[in-house]
Parts: sequence; C-alpha cells; structure tokens
Amino acid sequence: MPTFQYAATDQAHKKLKGFIEAESRARAYTLLTDRGLTPLTLTPVEESGRRGRRLLPSLRRLLPGSGIRLAESFYYLGVLLQSGHSLAKSLDLIGRMSGTQASKIWLSIRDRVEEGEPFSTALARHGALFPPVYVGMIKVAESTGRLGQVLESIADNEERRAEVQGRLITALVYPGVICCVGLGAVYFLLSNVLPKIADIFSSAKGSLPASTVLLLATGRTLEKLGPAGFLLPLLLVLLLVLAFRRFAPLAMWKDRQLWRLPLVHKYLLARFSGLLGFQVEAGIPLVQALESSAEAVASRFFKEKILEARDEVAAGRPLDRVLDRQGIFPEVYILTLSSGQKVGQLGPFLLRLAHILEREVDNVLKRLVALAEPILILAVGLAVGFIVVAIMEPIFNLTTLVR
Repeated sequence: MPTFQYAATDQAHKKLKGFIEAESRARAYTLLTDRGLTPLTLTPVEESGRRGRRLLPSLRRLLPGSGIRLAESFYYLGVLLQSGHSLAKSLDLIGRMSGTQASKIWLSIRDRVEEGEPFSTALARHGALFPPVYVGMIKVAESTGRLGQVLESIADNEERRAEVQGRLITALVYPGVICCVGLGAVYFLLSNVLPKIADIFSSAKGSLPASTVLLLATGRTLEKLGPAGFLLPLLLVLLLVLAFRRFAPLAMWKDRQLWRLPLVHKYLLARFSGLLGFQVEAGIPLVQALESSAEAVASRFFKEKILEARDEVAAGRPLDRVLDRQGIFPEVYILTLSSGQKVGQLGPFLLRLAHILEREVDNVLKRLVALAEPILILAVGLAVGFIVVAIMEPIFNLTTLVR
C-alpha cells in the first residue's frame, strides 16, 4: 500500500509531521481529516528506509521554488473548500505548503480575496499562470456556489492534459537525442578529423573520388566557419520559427497545412473536445465554452473555425450542423456530437470523444517512435559510413600506388 508523508495542523493549530498508509492521496487526506487534522502537505514516498523518507522532503526544500502546479493546488483547494474551510483560509494553507515562488503568488491572491476581490479576478491578475479557460470556469462556479467541485474537476482535467503532453514529450526525446548525437558525430569528423588528413589527399597525384572531393569541400567550409558552422543552421531554424509565429499569414498557412496531418488533426480535436466537454459539464454556457476552448488551442486555423462556429451557435444554430457545414470535422465526430445533443449529454459525449482521440494519438506516437528509432540509427550509420569510406578509399589507392 502506498505511503505518504504528511504535514498537518491539529485543532490547537499545532504543526505535526508523520507517515500514513492509504490507497490513494484522496484516501490519505480523508484519514487525516477523520483524525481531526488539517493536512498541509501529502507527499508520496518510496518504500525504502525511514532515513530516506526523512531526507527526500529535505532535499526538495533545498531546490529553488518551482512555479504553480495547477493540478495539485486546485485539488487541495477544492478538497479544503468542500471540507468547510473558507476560501481565504484555504488559500493561506496552499500558500504555506507551496514553494517560495508559488507561495508568494498564492498569498497575494489570499490578500486580495480577504479585501473582497472575487477569486476569479485575483487569478486573472496572473494570466500567465492561470489559463483564461480555468478562470472563466471559476467565475461561473463562484456565482453558482460550486467552487469546490469545479476546482477538483479542473485538477483532474489538468492531470489528464499533463499526462498527454508528457507522453508527447517522451515520444520525441529519444529520436531527438539520436539526431543530436548523429549530427555531433558528423560535425566532429568533418571539422576535426578530416582537416588533419586533408594534406595527404591534396598530395595525391591521381584524381580523388567524387565523394572525397565533396567531403573535403565540406570539411574546409566547416573549418573556416568554426562553431558558426554548427550554430548557423540552428539560428536559421530559430528565425523560421519566429517568422511563423510573428507573421499571421505564415502562421495561418502553416497551421492549415498541419491540419492535414492525421496526427495533428486528432491531437487538436482531442484537446478541443476535452476542454469543451469539461466546461459544458461544469455548467459553462456553450457559446462561452466554445470561445474559451478556441483560445486554448494552438492552431490559428482551427481557432478561426471554432470562433466562426461560436458566432453561429450564438445565433441559435445547433453545434453539430454548424461544424458539419465547415467540412473539416470527421463524420463520426459530427454524429457523436449530434447524439450527445439529442440526449442532453453533450459534455459526457465530448469527454468520451477526447479520451478516444487521445488514445489514438498515443497509439500512433508509439508506432512512429518504434519506426523512427531504427530509421534514425540507420541514417546516422549511413552518414558516418559514407564519411569513413570517402576518407579510406583514397588512402587505399595511395597504398596501392606506393606498392
């Protein structure tokens, strides 16, 4: 059974520390509250010695304060509010259990709430940390008295989003490492090894193979450029990325082309469906939910289509017919939306669609990574092999001439 290290306060506001075993973090929280304790932190620990359990939190405290962890913070806030604590006290507890940087932010939000400012308005002052889609949901929850439940739902959604994003990053790490190592090996051979034996080739009386001539020209160029030969391509890529981000026509063209890729298409649909279904389930009006979901999607092309759909839905047209007329959504997607609207379960149907699409994206990524690994290794091997052959062939020719 998992073990959690906790820090809590009792009814006399005395701070206590210890360990508790529970099936999950939520169960550990419930067990502590049943004892009359108010948990401040709950940290899972590895099943190692007691000394290791004491050292792990101490080592974490030595690290610089990290940014706000939305899933964890909103989860604790939601649980505290549903346990009967006031919002100001809950924010105070979250501030004291967070890192240095996050603590300052939460305590400043607590101060504004104590001054009478709405929680959503206080969060909106930190727009870079709290997505507008979450701020909008919290604003609606404040007016309906469901703030605790909505905060827990936001925490669950943030955990799912982080999990999907983590899988994407993990899938790209290994191919990226192979590319970097391969390019580094090729650059080292061309800029350091080749120039040292170039004089041998230049003194050869016979004609050199075309591959060796090409290699010598590339090596001389890299030798003249020095580190710039490696940095210039990176600078060019950076300039292209900035151009596609800064210039709207280029960004729109890029996003339109990317939309045609099945993997990107499914990922954007999954992200949009999850956000839209999540908001509809939380009681956000459909028009407002469409606008918030569009703002949270990275593709400008897709965002433009969703905002167009928002305007038509605001005019009274059904969502499934509006999206069907746009002609960019799969037929099965439209049929699922139509079914959800007919039975009054649009939110759950959208969340189910998001889950299915996320699973499809994950499966495609696994297949692509499985194919990319041997292909990249083969490409690096061929590049290094080409360089070795181009270097060794004239050397063998020279040996033959000497004999």
